[in-house]
Amino acid sequence: MERPVLIYPVANSQKLQRELRWPVLATLTAPLALGCFAVYLYRLSASVTAVALSLSFLVIGLLACTALLFLHPREEVSLAASAAALVLSVALLVILLPGIGTVYADAALLVAVAGGTVAVYLGKVEMPDLGRPVLRGSSLAGVFLLPMGLALGEALFLGLRFWESYHISPSTIFLVPMLAAWGFVEEALFRGVLLRSSVPLLGRRGALVLSSFLYASFMLLWGSLPFALFSFLLGLLMGFLYLGSRSLMYVGTIHALTDTWMVIAFIVLGMGAI
Repeated sequence: MERPVLIYPVANSQKLQRELRWPVLATLTAPLALGCFAVYLYRLSASVTAVALSLSFLVIGLLACTALLFLHPREEVSLAASAAALVLSVALLVILLPGIGTVYADAALLVAVAGGTVAVYLGKVEMPDLGRPVLRGSSLAGVFLLPMGLALGEALFLGLRFWESYHISPSTIFLVPMLAAWGFVEEALFRGVLLRSSVPLLGRRGALVLSSFLYASFMLLWGSLPFALFSFLLGLLMGFLYLGSRSLMYVGTIHALTDTWMVIAFIVLGMGAI
């Protein structure tokens, strides 16, 4: 017997009073954005204070979202709060997960733990129905063509400084499977959980902007502001495709192939600059 799917009415400004909407939005967005920005400052300055601020913001946000989850009477607020709490938990995981050796082992551990956490959430929480898909089989061409364009655009947008700061080399090709898997995890977390859970509260446009903003904030954990800006645009595109296709497999495949082609593009750019 299949698990039931919750069907929520789409929120509008008449259902949620303004004096309630903005405090809820601040609770969902501010802790993650401030916490990830503090990590970005740490990568720039190596300040221990920045790390302490980051952990404080993320923990406070996690506690606040947990309180909304259990105490708020509106179901759409509780659902969005649970999704934001999951994102905050994964951010804390990225910061605190200890290294176990090589970068490949660390990447595999992060993908396994974060991916398992998201999978458990999706398996236990009843998600709102987004309706029938708009994008059909003809859109499958995007799976092959769109990632190449996105990867090239990302490589040109970030430039060789990004390549140099992350020491990408031909041996980085061995990280491609982990990057592809991480792309699926990101899509499941930010589109499959956060965007979908926020639609009953904010509507599709509001949920799209919220999930893209938090996705860009999350990308600050990797210490690059241009990467975060590009991720916001990527989040808008992936969110639009997800709302149209209703398929995590679709957007996850596009994201995974984009990351794969991005690594290849950086390797080519880097080797050409030597």
